[in-house]
Amino acid sequence: MNVFLAATDVTLAVPLVDTDGNTLSVSSVQYRVTDSLGDEVIALTSLAGFVALTPDAVIVIPAASNTFIGGLTRDLRHVELRCMIGLNIVTLTVDYIIESGDQLEIGVNSFQSLAQAQFNAALIPNLTGWSSASSSQQIAALIDARLHICQLNFSPLTGNKLWGQDSLNFVPEGSYPTNYAQRQGGFLWGGNLTFVNPEQFAKLPDLFRKALNRAQIVEADAILGGDPVEEKRHAGLLLDTVGESKQMYRAGKPLDLPVCRRALSYLSMFVSFSKVIARQ
Repeated sequence: MNVFLAATDVTLAVPLVDTDGNTLSVSSVQYRVTDSLGDEVIALTSLAGFVALTPDAVIVIPAASNTFIGGLTRDLRHVELRCMIGLNIVTLTVDYIIESGDQLEIGVNSFQSLAQAQFNAALIPNLTGWSSASSSQQIAALIDARLHICQLNFSPLTGNKLWGQDSLNFVPEGSYPTNYAQRQGGFLWGGNLTFVNPEQFAKLPDLFRKALNRAQIVEADAILGGDPVEEKRHAGLLLDTVGESKQMYRAGKPLDLPVCRRALSYLSMFVSFSKVIARQ
């Protein structure tokens, strides 16, 4: 699928052929464009300037229709062509992706930029999956890794007991109310990072954000292939004999966590596994 820079004009030359590759005798074309959610970006309209019986339909999607809404950095455009052939209508489709120049937004879909991740990764050993991946693969893995990490429950967003540990003015007995751990209407954020916006994310303790950065990288490494031995251990492998191939797995299902063990090791002092039941 073709990828284009967001907020720019996109020109598509769509071959007017059937599923067998035969050229269609098209007299006129109408088209409409929708996004990844199926919402209409361009309503059904006639393709101006189309010449009957030509083999291609050239469509220009203007920059205004290739922009994002709601903090997205990547989206789909689905173009539907309705081709008039005699008294019949044949529908053709073509898809493309639009993305911003920097696909990673700190506090939106990542805890760090790609440049920061590549810099931080240089200080972390044995990142086989990460090291062999392309930049586009690293970006996709970082976005996915953040989603995994956001499934954990973080204590700095609830009790704030770790707030200020990197500051000389830190008082262990004190409390530091923050604007990112509070009640919104009838809903309690708890320790959910998903609801923290970029401005609030920037105010999180430095130690916490550094741990998130490292955890995101090693989780991305696991997503990209990582350590196959660790995967086998997670699956419960106890014995793996090469000669006459013998494998033995432990009985029972291993603990299933949203992140790999290595990522969790960076976050262990910040993560809470306890559940609190209370009245609203």
